[in-house]
Amino acid sequence: MLIGAALIGSLGIAVVAYVPLWLGMAFAALTVTGVVGALVVYSLTPVTVDDTWFRAGRYRIERRYIAGATALTGEAASAAVGPDADHRAFLFTRPYVKDVVRVDLDDEADPHPYWLVSSRRATELAVALGSGS
Repeated sequence: MLIGAALIGSLGIAVVAYVPLWLGMAFAALTVTGVVGALVVYSLTPVTVDDTWFRAGRYRIERRYIAGATALTGEAASAAVGPDADHRAFLFTRPYVKDVVRVDLDDEADPHPYWLVSSRRATELAVALGSGS
C-alpha cells in the first residue's frame, strides 16, 4: 500500500513538472481513480459453491472431483502457500487474505493434486465443500 502511494505520488510530481498544473492534477486524479478501481475489482473476486460446481473467480471444478477440503489458518496457511506448497498445486490466493482452504482433488486427468483458495471464511468454505463430496 505504501509503495503504491509512493508510486502515484512520484508519477504525479513527474507529470506536474512538465505540464501545466491543471493537467498534472487531472492526471494524478485519474491515476488514483484507476488504481483504486483496479484494487476494488480485484478484491471482489467471488468464491462460490453450489450443488454441482465450486468456483474461484473464473476457474471452476465439478464437486464430484473434490475428495475433501481443509481450512488452514495462521501459520498453517502461510506454510501451505509457502515452503510446504506443491509446485503442481493450483493457487487462487490473494495476498491480503491470510486464510486458505486446501481442496483435495480426485481426478486422474487433472494435473493439480489440490487447490489452495484464499477465503475470509475458510472454515465455512471447507464445510460447504466437504458436505457435498
